[in-house]
Amino acid sequence: MVLVGPTSSGKSSLALTLAETFPMELVCMDSMQIYKEPAVGTARPTTEEMQRAPHHLYGFTSVREKMSAYRWAAIAAQTVAEIQERGRIPLLVGGTGLYMRALFEGLHNLPATPDALRARLEGIAARRGRPWLYRMLQRLDPAGADHLHANDSQRIQRFLEVRLMTGKGMLEHWAHQRQNARPKPLVIGLDMPREILDRRIEKQVECMLDGGWIEETTSLLRQNLLECAVKTGPIGYAEVASLIAGNLTRAQAQQRIYLATRRYAKRQMTWFRKASYIQWFPFHPDSGYNTLGITEVVQGNMG
Repeated sequence: MVLVGPTSSGKSSLALTLAETFPMELVCMDSMQIYKEPAVGTARPTTEEMQRAPHHLYGFTSVREKMSAYRWAAIAAQTVAEIQERGRIPLLVGGTGLYMRALFEGLHNLPATPDALRARLEGIAARRGRPWLYRMLQRLDPAGADHLHANDSQRIQRFLEVRLMTGKGMLEHWAHQRQNARPKPLVIGLDMPREILDRRIEKQVECMLDGGWIEETTSLLRQNLLECAVKTGPIGYAEVASLIAGNLTRAQAQQRIYLATRRYAKRQMTWFRKASYIQWFPFHPDSGYNTLGITEVVQGNMG
């Protein structure tokens, strides 16, 4: 089973409710929460939350290591199989549509990047800064650039590599991919009205800044890990670093992070809307999500 939705839509809370109702174990399907070093700024489940139900693949790798969707899918498939062997139900939780696609649909078999091309792009980034690569992608593959956050350095470079190697954008390759035989699971989507989601994002950013994000970023700076963390793509760490350096005020940093997160949430929903097999549950301002209805769907899926 899979639980998806945009950032700040309440996936983690609902996942814990389901895990306490059914024999479930939670598996991270969030491309930022898989890293161990950035935790506060990625809204990774707390120690207390993880004690309420078994959690897998949260903080399991370092920002020093490159994590592709292919690699995550292989690890997640093994984790899912192990949970099922124990007679329990794996519940994948997250907002990374590419991870879901990689696990259940497969990804286009693209060629490996030649060392010379990778060195060329790395040289450009070193001379002109990584934002230059994003501007290159905007010129060469605007649809692909729109799909990514400007800080997502790893994927920006991969999209560029694919465009330069094949003459086609990454999204074009995905559109023509061959689906494998893996059956689709039950996928539940959380659909929150935009105005409510925006307020929740704004509040979450404020809470994370109050809850240790500045201290966490300071620690990453001291360990020389901030650049690695920023390159993996999480929103906000560059802005918090600018706040620490005195280049931004707290209000400026908070506003920039909020706006970037709003844009990211919009891209997440655009992605998920294309998956016709997702069963959507709307959020009602007075009563929240229909937890009973979701529980009944889960129960029915279990047979």
